[in-house]
This record gives sequence, C-alpha cells and structure tokens, in this order.
Amino acid sequence: MNYTRLVISIALLLLLAAGCAQKKEDAAKLEQEMMEQEAQATDTSQIDAGVAPPETVSDLAAVQPEVSQQEEPKYSPQRPEGSGYTVQVAACESLDYAQHLIEKYAERGYEPYMTTVEVDGQTYYRVRLGSFETPEEAGQLKAELVDKYSVGAWIDWQSQ
Repeated sequence: MNYTRLVISIALLLLLAAGCAQKKEDAAKLEQEMMEQEAQATDTSQIDAGVAPPETVSDLAAVQPEVSQQEEPKYSPQRPEGSGYTVQVAACESLDYAQHLIEKYAERGYEPYMTTVEVDGQTYYRVRLGSFETPEEAGQLKAELVDKYSVGAWIDWQSQ
C-alpha cells in the first residue's frame, strides 16, 4: 500500500516538474522574442533619427533645424471617454519605454493609451488598456495578458 502511494506521489511530482519546465521554456521564449524586437527597434531608431555616417554629419547639421529637448510623443492614442475600469500593464519613468510598450500592445491588437502621474516629484507614464464597465470585464483582459505575455497587470479605476 505504501509502495503504491510512493509511486503515485513520484509520478505526480514528475508531471508537476514537467509542467513547470514547459512554463519556464515559454517564458524564456517570450523574453527572447521581446529582446529581439527591442533590438530591431533600437537598430531602426538610428535610421529614423537621421543618424548619418560620420563624413556627412557636418552637412546635415547645416540643413536640419534645431530639435527641442522635449520631444513630442511618437504615439499618443487618446484615452477612452468616460469612466470605468482599466487594465494597467506598466508605470514607467521613461517616456520612450512607455511609448515602446504602447507600440507593442498596438501591434498585438490592443488599444493602449498612456496617462501620467507625478509621485514625489517623479513623473510616471502609465500604460493602460481599455475601459470597462465592470471589474469582471477588465479581469478577463488582465487574465489574457497574464496568460499570453506573463505581465504583472492590474485593474484600476479611471474617472472622467
């Protein structure tokens, strides 16, 4: 009898370990994919920013107008009208990173938007998705995000 319990316990532990290993592989694969996409974005950002080979930099400086220190956001979708529940996926100190996340979630088919908040003199850029009437609706999106992308998302209330 004890032998049977031991065999069943070992079998269950092996199955559990195999399931955890699969989750780790999935998470590692997703992390690698995101790093590759970020590297591609970094590579193309130099082209988009007008970086030229060293021999032509002086010529470009004479032609291009001076750029202000505070750049406008590259992608600034509008916050949904009204009040309701929303799913927040990040609060970043970096505007560039928040914009990167917005672009990524837009590519994935979501409708992200950004809000800002100042806490103790530090500005945070909050990346959020959707506007829902009930916490259950927002919870469905949160569960999807956690399952697909392993994000630490949370539900928040947004007022008008």
